[in-house]
Amino acid sequence: MGKKIPGTVWIFIGFAPWILYWALSGLGFWTEAVAAGLGAALVLNAYRFRQRQVRTMELVTLAFFAAHFAVTVILGSPLFKTCSAVLVGAALALMAWGTLLAGSPFTYQYAREDWPREYWRYPLFYRTNAVITAVWGAIFTLNALLGALALAWPEARLWFTVAVPNAAIGAGIAFSLFFPKWYPKRILAREIAAREPYRWPDPVFSPARPPGEAEHDVIVVGAGIGGLTAAALLAQRGLKVLVAEQHHRPGGFCTSWERHVRRDGERLRYVFDAGVHDVSGLGPRGPVTNLLRRLKIGDRLEWRRVSHEYILPGFRLKVPGTAEGLVEALQARFPAEREAVAAFFAEMEGVYRDLYAGVERTGGVPCPPRTPEEMLAYPRTHPYAFRWMDLPYTVMLDRFFRNPCLKRFLLLLTGYLSDRPEALTAAQMAPLFGYYFDGGYYPMGGSQALADALAEVIEAHGGRVLVGAPVRRILIEKGRAVGVSLGDGQIHRAAAVISNADLRKTFLELVGREYLPPDFTRGIEDLEFSNSAFAVFLGVDFVPGLEPVTLVHTEDGRGLGIMTPSRVDPGLAPPGHAGITLLTLVPRTEATTWDRRAPDYARRKREFGDALIALAERVLPGLREHVVFREEASPATFARYVRTTGGAIYGPAAGQWRPPAKTPVERLYLAGAGVFPGGGIEAVVISGTMVADALYPDVRARTLGTST
Repeated sequence: MGKKIPGTVWIFIGFAPWILYWALSGLGFWTEAVAAGLGAALVLNAYRFRQRQVRTMELVTLAFFAAHFAVTVILGSPLFKTCSAVLVGAALALMAWGTLLAGSPFTYQYAREDWPREYWRYPLFYRTNAVITAVWGAIFTLNALLGALALAWPEARLWFTVAVPNAAIGAGIAFSLFFPKWYPKRILAREIAAREPYRWPDPVFSPARPPGEAEHDVIVVGAGIGGLTAAALLAQRGLKVLVAEQHHRPGGFCTSWERHVRRDGERLRYVFDAGVHDVSGLGPRGPVTNLLRRLKIGDRLEWRRVSHEYILPGFRLKVPGTAEGLVEALQARFPAEREAVAAFFAEMEGVYRDLYAGVERTGGVPCPPRTPEEMLAYPRTHPYAFRWMDLPYTVMLDRFFRNPCLKRFLLLLTGYLSDRPEALTAAQMAPLFGYYFDGGYYPMGGSQALADALAEVIEAHGGRVLVGAPVRRILIEKGRAVGVSLGDGQIHRAAAVISNADLRKTFLELVGREYLPPDFTRGIEDLEFSNSAFAVFLGVDFVPGLEPVTLVHTEDGRGLGIMTPSRVDPGLAPPGHAGITLLTLVPRTEATTWDRRAPDYARRKREFGDALIALAERVLPGLREHVVFREEASPATFARYVRTTGGAIYGPAAGQWRPPAKTPVERLYLAGAGVFPGGGIEAVVISGTMVADALYPDVRARTLGTST
């Protein structure tokens, strides 16, 4: 195969008929000029047709010289000779403006020769070429007008047809070479800057640790995994860190709790999880893996892989332990979609691997490109992620599959992020496919083990994790966050504050509208929060034959998760027993109707729990007869213990604006589900890592020139 001709060279080749025409006609050889232009245009278009690469400018060139030859040579008319400058300029101007109006600028057609297909749909790629085409349209229009002036003032013909047009064309060539190198970088630099609209300077920490119990370098509000991640990294680097948590244990949704039951004189112990039963990001390059490695606590936790089972109407599948096995199982179940299944998983794995490419350079977590050069290279370095990053996941499924049952199966994982699958992009879903590509894991001892390990790092490096210590206010002085006031009246001060709390509560209750720009306040007020959930925790006197994570969907669209972590860690329940959590998502509009103060709250909660148990009995017949312990958690329960708006379990709902980690209040940062990249353990680990690296990266370690 011969070497591909660059698009910039093809533009020159496309102008070859015109160059021949101008050269020969300038010497007075009109017939030869027209014949040469027509011949060159015929050869060029014949080659293009053969290659199936027709270009508008080359077709217009052929049409122009065919008309010129017919009028000048065959009919003998002097029209084209007399009005050459006007007609040439008008033809090229119409070509340029026409392609622009048609949505396919002629320079865009040539630029695609130089760039991979992934770039073609990039709005900036199109916009850059649209500007260049418009400039050429203006130049060609100017040349047509100058040609008309030359007819009116023959004595200035040399200026109007040679000097000025050639200068304009020279300027156009220079512009075409310079503009694509300057303009995209300028626009991308603006986009990068827009991610951090509040550009106040990061605090500078003193080499000496702040004195006293109430003085700190950094205070973290809320001990969710995002806040604990940031606090552990900063404490390890030598900062004095305080974490204030309103609950009686750290972890947020990543907490575990015990219940003891007396039965026939025997004391039975069950351990349940508040919400986390399966953790992604533990692959070789996963953010959780990298966090544990950076904190040097990988050996403190024992992780076991969690297996899945999915039950849909007329379809039941225990998910194999490898992505290849899952592909084969789906191909066997849906033979008509055999090729589509293989293609879909290959494409999704490409997106997944792209997202984690280069994490060694970004603190062990995937993050958006940080420079214009990285953004320009992204479609080439991350082709799969770029192809799907902004497209809805449901659109991706529709492009690959026809079978509705298969699409319902592949929608099951969306419940880990939202109850609105249509709001999720393919790129947002890709990390969840890590459960298939790299596995999902559960920590021995319960999800609390992860939160406790992070808290131990903080305290081992001189920090403190206060539980049962709700923050009443974030203290603001002269527009700057300087500390917190706790519920018992204690005041703690710091050089920076990180809020891992719910966004609405952070800004509208802990900070206050008076310290916020009006547009930012409106953005927070307008945020829709995600769905909540309802859970039934059951201690049972048998071990169900289901996989530890079993997702059930019924004919009427109801979804139920049956989580049995004691299948992974038998120590979470007595021998021969199991701890089961029945979990279903509750839409935001319904979640707000749950009120613990309502007179019918207890009855309503019990009835909702009964309905979930009845639903679970479709796959676990007689379940209620084996119940030793039972407790329910409604959206109001989640709102009470985790202090989220409406009991939201994923922060703001998917598909809307999220504030940047650096807030309009100087020295107030955000971590957790409220900021990029969203909800879930892996996601909040990413957010916590990013805010720690932004606030106090390793290279700025306290000891001179030494990384802690």
